[in-house]
Amino acid sequence: MQIKNLLKKNSIALTDGKNEVIKVVGTPFKLLTGIWCRHEAECLLRLAELGFANAPKLISSTSNSFTMEKIEGTSLGDRQFLDEDLFLRIMNVVRELHVLGFAHGNLRPNNIIITDRGEPVLIDFETCCQIRNPLFFLVKFSDYVSLHLLWKSRVVQINQDIGRIVFPGYVTLAMFIITPLNRFSGFFKTIKKKLRRSLSVSTEQRGASSGSESRDASSKTNSRLVA
Repeated sequence: MQIKNLLKKNSIALTDGKNEVIKVVGTPFKLLTGIWCRHEAECLLRLAELGFANAPKLISSTSNSFTMEKIEGTSLGDRQFLDEDLFLRIMNVVRELHVLGFAHGNLRPNNIIITDRGEPVLIDFETCCQIRNPLFFLVKFSDYVSLHLLWKSRVVQINQDIGRIVFPGYVTLAMFIITPLNRFSGFFKTIKKKLRRSLSVSTEQRGASSGSESRDASSKTNSRLVA
């Protein structure tokens, strides 16, 4: 996934006067562009054919872009907390996706939209994996890990019994290792941000100090010239 992010540069555009979104897939390589664009478009098309209602519907596609319906709502990335009922609805949507033979692969909060009717919709299917792919079960596991992290970090009044019911046992066991690693990663990112801020402030202060010294030197020079 990280390699993909280095190679691609996607863009999203709204269609004037229409309830549509155009996603343009951009990479330095024409072949990769076509493969990734076709992959996501085919996933959306196949899911619609299977009756999966919690993903954008594909409208049309080209070699490097595709048009899909616009989903009205807010992403989970804009919500600091969510209630247990909403989380269970998201969980049911992902379970249905898995039953249909698909795994999402990138269930970060920004890729989960809650519509105005309160229905969860999954977006950004470029890492989607079908059951015939050898990586399917790994990607499916990744979906569960993302949901578990979401459950632990944002659900208000966590019910441990529900956690044992909705998550497979192997996921619960794996989270004993993944959760501390995720916390360490979050701690490291926080330290990194603080260092960047302090370096930025230090640079600004040095710039201001240098400017002040230059003005003082210029003032002294002018004073000597006047004298």
